[in-house]
Amino acid sequence: MARTRVAIVGGGPSGLILAIELGRRGVPCVLLEEDATPPTLPKANATTSRTMEHYRRLGFAAEIRALGLPEDYPQDIAYFTRYTRHELARLKGRSRREAIAAREGADSRWPTPEPLHRVQQMYIEAILKAQAEKWPAANVRFGWRAQRIQQHEDGVTVTAERISTGKTERIEADYAVGCDGPRSLVRAALGIGYEGHSREERDFMGGRMLAVHIRSSAFCDVVRAPRAWQYWAMNREQRALMNAIDGRELWVLHVQLPREGADPAAYARESLVRATGREFPFEILGIAEWTAGFTLVAERFGSGRVFIAGDAAHLFTPTGGQGYNTSVDDASNLGWKLAAVCQGWGGPGLLASYETERKPIALRNTRFARAMAESIGRIELPADLEEDGEAGGAARTALGERLYRHAATEFDIPGIHLGVFYSGSPIVVPDGTAPPKDDWHRYTPGASPGARAPHAWLEEGVSIFDRFGRDFTLLRFDARIDTRSFEAAARRRGVPLSLLGVSSEEARELYARDLVLVRPDHQVAWRGNAPPDDVDALLARAVGHLI
Repeated sequence: MARTRVAIVGGGPSGLILAIELGRRGVPCVLLEEDATPPTLPKANATTSRTMEHYRRLGFAAEIRALGLPEDYPQDIAYFTRYTRHELARLKGRSRREAIAAREGADSRWPTPEPLHRVQQMYIEAILKAQAEKWPAANVRFGWRAQRIQQHEDGVTVTAERISTGKTERIEADYAVGCDGPRSLVRAALGIGYEGHSREERDFMGGRMLAVHIRSSAFCDVVRAPRAWQYWAMNREQRALMNAIDGRELWVLHVQLPREGADPAAYARESLVRATGREFPFEILGIAEWTAGFTLVAERFGSGRVFIAGDAAHLFTPTGGQGYNTSVDDASNLGWKLAAVCQGWGGPGLLASYETERKPIALRNTRFARAMAESIGRIELPADLEEDGEAGGAARTALGERLYRHAATEFDIPGIHLGVFYSGSPIVVPDGTAPPKDDWHRYTPGASPGARAPHAWLEEGVSIFDRFGRDFTLLRFDARIDTRSFEAAARRRGVPLSLLGVSSEEARELYARDLVLVRPDHQVAWRGNAPPDDVDALLARAVGHLI
């Protein structure tokens, strides 16, 4: 019988990030993933700024950013009647090179060292797996299926099978986390259901869908319009979405299957030709069916010693790209808390704060995704949309204006990326300031306790984030302040605490206090202009002892 501290069921983004968070802190964990390899078919297409910030914190953002579209490839979102006919609308998007250059400027809408990045999740998961395997404490087992999970008073037993041999093994753990997707074995074992909207039907993004992996070096030559990251076809015969994968020859097409059914392989080919408006050379590399129309969040995010994260905890229609990114944020929150409890400095209330903090974010993000699916999926297309003449031109102009408004609403969302705020968290110490307004489309940097710590450049290419410690960081903007009480309290409690002196006036203005306590996940736990009278009580609350 194997023995570990944390058993992780599922090796997608949330499971792998969790293994990395535990492994880098030396907390033994076993990850079980039934697939033998990371995915080879396209999945999510965009990595948000917040997720990229987590990758920067973990040390491999540059490796992720090197993947995907070429650095000078435009990341426009373009809408057409058919790809070779009328262009209806285009939301401009910066290339990777332009986005990196712009981050050095004063673009207050996206104050981050890590702009959003367009890259296929199937490539990212291979990087995450390699990163998890680097840590001796993380036992990453692909090709192993969890069969049963049993919780008892002092731990959890997971029974797993090595698929290639049929060998079974029982794994004893202090805690377990189900990162095992929408049909989660772990969630079912806990008796936790989903709440929300299920299988909503729409003309697009509501029902059975096809993802079609395509190779075609001819597509851009056939289309002739300026290149884009995302190509939409909007006509009464065929709606479709095409994403560029490598900017040269690899693509993924998403179409909705007819309600009456169709042969997937034949329908994939026919749909691509209809969406394009003509025949052209292409090769289908693979097809996967999936279902759109879900807005679901689990009733609870855990029970006792067992937790759920990622798609096991929330299921999105992928408009706005929130599913994979919300999953990474889940694991970044839960990972340090599990490590703290396993290492003895986390209190009995720390793990309960995971649901308190993350469930409201899941509800918020699924609401956003559903609103965007409703916006694009229920657009009525006029009968004369593709006709020549004045009526057709007027129809295209009106539709183009609506599509542009939709695109700006779905994709220009700094508030969703950077505005995560843990209102009412029991491990955050409020300072009396009003919480920031939750606005999907605007983000105002600030360090109210519960907010993401705001970014500031300390020197060329060096964000304040790069100076934070691995675990808790106490920022000191006034070198005259005596912080020995903080350091002594942290030593007594065994809380890993780094002290960071910052002389930047810009950063001091953003953080608005002389002392700021930043958590391992880069959220603000407390701030003030002097150490509190009872520093020990403050730290006790921040790590779950006074809940």
